[in-house]
Amino acid sequence: MADDNPVNQKLVYYTLKRFYDIELASNGEEVISLVKSKSIDLILMDLAMPVMDGAQATEEIRQMEKDKNTRIPIIFITTSDIEKDRINCLSLGADDYLIKPVNTNILISKVRSYLEEKAI
Repeated sequence: MADDNPVNQKLVYYTLKRFYDIELASNGEEVISLVKSKSIDLILMDLAMPVMDGAQATEEIRQMEKDKNTRIPIIFITTSDIEKDRINCLSLGADDYLIKPVNTNILISKVRSYLEEKAI
């Protein structure tokens, strides 16, 4: 979970922790470091973060994956309901785009769905 807002991090953490192991990052650079150092199955990414935003981090992750035969699902969870932002994130390689506040049942369903697809 990459989000610079601790409240958003906690909400997602406590929503998903009973089902999954969760790593937290406060900006895109931290996400990149996690991807380089651990096996990450899925990323929940905020768009607007300091240091490196979610779009930049997504672009860098997709570049890193070109050398490997892997693809980490990336789901944006952001307050931006601007269509241009959604299109940009998807064009950079995001798999999905959800707008905050996200219904917890929808979040769990999306995460489960992408992880099941990845397992196939």
